[in-house]
Amino acid sequence: MKRLGLLLIGSVVAFSQEVSQLRLLEGISQMQKNIEIAKEKKVDKKDPYHFEKAKATKDVSYILASNMDEVGSKLFMVKSFNALSKALSERFELDEINFLNKNIPSIDLASINSKLKYVRENKALNCAPLELARAEAYYEALSYELSKPNPSYANLMEFYNKAFADLNLALEKVNVAKEGRLECYTGEAYRPEEAKVEPSERKEEIPKEKPIVKEEPLMVRARVHFDFDRYNIKREYIPLLNEVVKALKENPNVRVRIEGYTDNIGPKAYNDRLALKRAKAVKDYLVKAGIPEDRIEIVGFGKERYIVSNETSIGRLTNRRVEFIVIQVPGQ
Repeated sequence: MKRLGLLLIGSVVAFSQEVSQLRLLEGISQMQKNIEIAKEKKVDKKDPYHFEKAKATKDVSYILASNMDEVGSKLFMVKSFNALSKALSERFELDEINFLNKNIPSIDLASINSKLKYVRENKALNCAPLELARAEAYYEALSYELSKPNPSYANLMEFYNKAFADLNLALEKVNVAKEGRLECYTGEAYRPEEAKVEPSERKEEIPKEKPIVKEEPLMVRARVHFDFDRYNIKREYIPLLNEVVKALKENPNVRVRIEGYTDNIGPKAYNDRLALKRAKAVKDYLVKAGIPEDRIEIVGFGKERYIVSNETSIGRLTNRRVEFIVIQVPGQ
């Protein structure tokens, strides 16, 4: 009987993980759609650094989802959204990086720190934006994994190796540009799609019809889930909300709509109020962290818009949530 009970518990846990992973993959798929929309706007040419970082952090989100790290996967979805928002507003400038300072077996952190500082200080933004963006994305992933009480050694090595490989490529490009006094290193304004043309060589351009670009809002599925009949924010979601705060502070023209939901237990009127309280709890956290109230809209839906069946406890937990919907993005 005890063995049967353990098997049942194991089945419930496995089902819970499967549902969670499916929800994460759905969010990652939405981020990929955002990236494709941005590429149609030729954002990858105007700000290759942030566009590439959006792609790389989305890939990190997928790796973490594959390892059942729900909060980490959502956190890097928000990082991907943040980078894409900057790309859309053409903020072609270096992001801030918090350098790691730890002794980690099998990881030469001093070397990776030294290389990252060097390329950032030596025009990698202009001369190797794609490699720099990927290196920084995986460096942030390494930092995140190290913040865990029990980090995954496999994740640590994967993030470290990818960051190190891209840093070496960036270092090579920077040194070639530095030695050859290439345009990207001289300090002149530079974009990959631009090329200098002498006045005598310029040809009269025939106006081309502008392609029709889909005007769709960016979406980020950064869901926060709640215990039954509660609206207090669980500690595990604080890092995720802090990343949302960071994204909003770094993209001041972005406004969000916070939607609260419940499961199907209880009267409709009560659940409508509970759903709104959940949305307000998240809004209050953002406001306390310095986000202006007029950039946040909240609504409670209560007993509607379920994303999974309410027939199981896992399904009901999944439905007890708050979702972030972006309602204004720079460049759109």
